[in-house]
Amino acid sequence: MQKVLLAASAMTTALMTSGCVIVVDGDDDSKMLRGHGMRTVDGYVVLDRDGDYSRLAGDVNLRGRIGGDLSLVAGDVDADDLQVGGDVSIAGGDINFSGRIGREASIAGGEITFAADVGDELNLAGGEIDFSGRVEGEAALAAGEMTVGGWFGDELHAQADEIRFTGEATGPVKLVAAEDLNRNRRNNQRGLIEISGSLAGGGQICAIDVVFTETARVRDGVTVWAENAPVTQSGAQVSGLDYQPRNGRDCDDLTED
Repeated sequence: MQKVLLAASAMTTALMTSGCVIVVDGDDDSKMLRGHGMRTVDGYVVLDRDGDYSRLAGDVNLRGRIGGDLSLVAGDVDADDLQVGGDVSIAGGDINFSGRIGREASIAGGEITFAADVGDELNLAGGEIDFSGRVEGEAALAAGEMTVGGWFGDELHAQADEIRFTGEATGPVKLVAAEDLNRNRRNNQRGLIEISGSLAGGGQICAIDVVFTETARVRDGVTVWAENAPVTQSGAQVSGLDYQPRNGRDCDDLTED
């Protein structure tokens, strides 16, 4: 999470000092100062370049291939089946990203829909997150609400007011909903973690309520701290679960990094 915030705050400076910056006024592509290896099709800028691509802009629609790094500070971003060989850094509004990222990705936005393969670490921070991608390295997700599908090959840290997990985590997880408790949180619907996917590497869950649905597959080594005892629906395969009453305590005081 810290990496996402640092990346978002530092991107503007990086873009303005980069030798490959493209400055755009609104959506008028005729204002581009530099534009090699690209064309426009159906409202998308289609890239085919070996170097980096950096942009300060309004809304951005991208397709194609970038051999180096992608850095954007923009409005809404739609990256449709975009192939990036290096790192990706995006600070924007609503963000849709599908395709492939060769190395690390740090993305901060409003509503984030992410369906890409990531070769290394991934950091996402947004108001809402809908994840259905694949991450080889560690992943950190932070949002108000999130739906997490896809596949995780290393550690997964996710924090939100509400988490619905439908994916597959092969490494350890740390899932946190309603990190701190107060009267308002206790009296609304926040603080729910619903597991419908596979947790194969153990880990920690801290919430108000935890539900393992009929499609959940959970191996030994998962500890649950919650205000209420976890609910395990008929058909769920959950073994060796360690439930610890939360008793009003903050998750930071209970979970380990």
